[in-house]
Amino acid sequence: MSTLTLRSPISMVITRLRPLGEPRARKYALLTFAVDAGLVFTLLVAVQSYLPEQYQATEAIAGYVLAAYGAAKLVGQLPAGYVIDRLGPKQGLFGGLCLAVAGQAAMLLAAVEPLLGLPAAAMYGLGAAAIWPSIFSMAAAEFAEEERARLSAGMTVATGAAVATALGLGFILPPGFPYAAAIAVSVCALFAALLVVGQFPAVRPVKAEARAATSRRLAWLRLLISPRRAAFSLILLLQGAALGALVAVFGSYARTSLHISVREELLLFAPAAAAGACAVLLSGSLADRVGRIPVLGAGFLAVTIGVWGLSASTGSGAVVLLALLTAVGLALALPSVSAMAIDLSHGAETATLLGWFLTMESIGHAVGPALGGALNQAGGTSPVLWLAGGLAAVAAVIALVPPVWTKTPRIAANRRPLRTMLAFSAKGGLVFSLGFPVIAVYLAWQPGSQLYGEMTTHGTRDRMEVAITFDDGPNDPWTLRIAQTLDDYGVQGTFFTVGKNAESHPQIVRSLVAQGHLIGNHSYRHHKSDALVDPRYGELWKAERAISSAAGVCPAIYRPPNGFHTPWQLNAVASHGMKTVTWDVIPRDWKDPAPNEIARRVVDSVKPGSIILLHDGKDTDVQTDRSATLNALPGIIEGLRAKGYKIVRLDKLLSIPAYLESCGQ
Repeated sequence: MSTLTLRSPISMVITRLRPLGEPRARKYALLTFAVDAGLVFTLLVAVQSYLPEQYQATEAIAGYVLAAYGAAKLVGQLPAGYVIDRLGPKQGLFGGLCLAVAGQAAMLLAAVEPLLGLPAAAMYGLGAAAIWPSIFSMAAAEFAEEERARLSAGMTVATGAAVATALGLGFILPPGFPYAAAIAVSVCALFAALLVVGQFPAVRPVKAEARAATSRRLAWLRLLISPRRAAFSLILLLQGAALGALVAVFGSYARTSLHISVREELLLFAPAAAAGACAVLLSGSLADRVGRIPVLGAGFLAVTIGVWGLSASTGSGAVVLLALLTAVGLALALPSVSAMAIDLSHGAETATLLGWFLTMESIGHAVGPALGGALNQAGGTSPVLWLAGGLAAVAAVIALVPPVWTKTPRIAANRRPLRTMLAFSAKGGLVFSLGFPVIAVYLAWQPGSQLYGEMTTHGTRDRMEVAITFDDGPNDPWTLRIAQTLDDYGVQGTFFTVGKNAESHPQIVRSLVAQGHLIGNHSYRHHKSDALVDPRYGELWKAERAISSAAGVCPAIYRPPNGFHTPWQLNAVASHGMKTVTWDVIPRDWKDPAPNEIARRVVDSVKPGSIILLHDGKDTDVQTDRSATLNALPGIIEGLRAKGYKIVRLDKLLSIPAYLESCGQ
């Protein structure tokens, strides 16, 4: 009889994480902590806070310094890898740290002339360009393939601890803390890293015979032609761009989407940060057990769903859950990415290949914030989150679909079911996530959907009041005939006017305003595609100017053509101080049913506060017959009054301004 031994989940976790406490892994974590703490304290605390305040440096100097550091690191990583392969990674690490220390010390010159901080930051960046290929080269030689993901997880945690320590120190120190002393603290961190270097074993440089085999010019480039390395390079580029885009809108997401301060946002995301920190450690063990690709693909998939969800959520509960999903996804993906970089570069030209991989990631880090910033300025945070989620989705597709990953680490028989379950779950989730664009378009058609921004579909339900609205005019002669019928019954209507039609019939718009009817903005040319492809949604401003030119008013209420809306479109409307209003009663009069049928549909569907949608035109077609709508109006008005409803203008129903003071963009 066999004996079944039960192990608690906690003991299993401790067993899997025990290698992270070994001396050979501990030195990598200590080195990572020292290097990253010095970097963050220098560039995000000393340069961004103490330098401008104490030496009257321009606020832009921090951006210039970061750009100089990033550009030097980007340019230097590939050549540094080539040199490291010839000298040896330990020598490369020592040289990189020495250059970084010199760059940090040279940052003191910024106190004399702030622009001198730029060459100092470039020197710092060149040093950093040699540090990381050296570290990963030594890890490739010292750790077996089934241990590298856990090592990467430990280094990721060390990076998080370094960032928290450096920023925490910046909060604790007084605002008047001397800039020179702050640089001295950063230099001490790198000196501590230099002391750790002695604990690393000496790794021989590329052997002579291996060097001869790759001595031809650009031999490392031929190594990259392999499908796995090429695909992985693209994953790194996508990952870097996605992370960069998310970082670029972190503060803006709090202010414009959640309407809270950045400090409140940090508190809101605290559970996600804690969950991510725990998941990082477990993901390294999982990737070593079942392979990198299923874990990496599942991680990017979780990021896709989480980030896309955040783009359409404003409730605190939903945001916390989606942020947690995103953080766990990143925690799953990042250690696997680092481990794969080591795996795919192990052998000849290790550091050169690592330099290439790090360069691709750095390009992503440069491109992502640039795209994110541009999209954020044009259309708000939602399109940036869509971009970041889309990049993560493409990375997941590359990881889970192509057959280039058939060569995977040997997996023990008892672990294969777990790998299979994870892989199939990830692929099933991938199919779901790729259906997101279809779902997104469907929701864009729903006039009552609040996912992409605030829209009003009806007024208060506690008053027996309704509003009758007309879309797509002015349309001669039907708009004025409809207005005359409303006047005959003493009713004021709301006409959502197409800007191009207003330019064709300005006298009709002026007549409507003179009769006391309300004019709303219904875009300039009634094309749904403009809301999809134009992040600034210039249609709104063109229509405002056309209506103002025709009638001297600037509508404060907007209705999207056919109710089709996008996040950036609604952001443009809200940023202009306007309200987006749709409807909750739609008799489909544009299909020309009988007038009595139109009236019946309205009267049967109406509720207190309803907004009724009718049409006095059709897009920009100036010859559309709207006799059915005109003839249905008496039945609609009499039927509503018979049920006790009072018909009011839309601005009165919603208690909002009718017009803006000016139409300026």
